[in-house]
Amino acid sequence: MKHIFFFILTALAFSSCKTADKPKKYSLDCYVRFLESEGRIRAEATLREGDANPQPVEAPGGITYQKKPMTLRQAAGFSYKTESSGGVQLKHIFSWKDEKGVSHDFEMDLSPITDFGFGSKTISRQKPASFRWSGLPLGKGETIVFLWENAALGKTVPMEIYNTGGMPIIEFPAAQIAKLDAGTWTLYLVRKKLTKTDADGVANSGIIEYYTKTDTIEVK
Repeated sequence: MKHIFFFILTALAFSSCKTADKPKKYSLDCYVRFLESEGRIRAEATLREGDANPQPVEAPGGITYQKKPMTLRQAAGFSYKTESSGGVQLKHIFSWKDEKGVSHDFEMDLSPITDFGFGSKTISRQKPASFRWSGLPLGKGETIVFLWENAALGKTVPMEIYNTGGMPIIEFPAAQIAKLDAGTWTLYLVRKKLTKTDADGVANSGIIEYYTKTDTIEVK
């Protein structure tokens, strides 16, 4: 009987150790937006815990962005946010420590578009047009959204581009230009990049967006 009792205690202790040693499953969602016209940066981060249905949680010790503490907004479901002004930065790093004091970093790269255009301030709805920009071509997980706005017509026309063939050039067919009514349009671009990593058991996912300055294009 004593042996049976000892076996039961051992089994319970082993079961307790297995439960206690099971690591927590975390995921981190991040977002960065840079507005070139204003020189403003906005960053957000949400840490989640769980497997099937992960829930937002407070990070032990908080979350930093570019080595600076972010502000916790509990009303938004334990979302961390920060805003600042300054020039463009190519590397964007989020950092936090788990309950064991282990540091976790997640890095995203920003690819600026410093200059862009069709080579002319006037384009035709009946002719194809070549669009070029200064900067890297689109890479994996990247898109460029063209946002056309016509104040007189009260219209906004988005055009999303996924692949440019490894060159900072986009060939617009006449059929695409024809989606714009004749008139004066303002144009700005949003370069978006999705980054995903899995490091030290943490699933990281982030979107970084670069908003360019506006340009004025006459469509005929």
